[in-house]
Amino acid sequence: METKSLALADILRALREDIQAENTLIASRVTWYVTSQSFLLTAYAASWSTGFLWQSFFHHVMPIAAIVLSVVILASIYAATWAQDVYLREQEALVFRINAEFQLSDAEKMALQVYERTMVVNRANGAGKIVGGRIHALVRITPLVLPVGFSALWLYALIFAPAASS
Repeated sequence: METKSLALADILRALREDIQAENTLIASRVTWYVTSQSFLLTAYAASWSTGFLWQSFFHHVMPIAAIVLSVVILASIYAATWAQDVYLREQEALVFRINAEFQLSDAEKMALQVYERTMVVNRANGAGKIVGGRIHALVRITPLVLPVGFSALWLYALIFAPAASS
């Protein structure tokens, strides 16, 4: 019984680590993306200076490159959020199966109950209302909307910015 419990605990721990790894990937991709956009926007703004060489490149190619970068980062963030959802569903299904199919000791039952309460799907507010799913969805807004917003900004710069002085 101990070997089986240890294996289940290891599987649950591995799933939680995979979920956290996807969180870390998303956070680092967003940080990298915002940093890259700040550099691109700074270079774009500097290109409007009088006498700046390569204005045409900075006013046409840079917005296109920034839009492509936004599409790529959006795809990678979406992939990480999708993978995280897969892990969350696997976690929920495994906990359900453990509760339904295994005879656990009292200590194991208590440990599993604590684990269940900390799962995203079961997180509750101070009043005890389950809010984990909504919070999880709200956390996704920033990483998925930022690339769309920056793309719109770059598209505007590409289409509507006044012509640079030659």
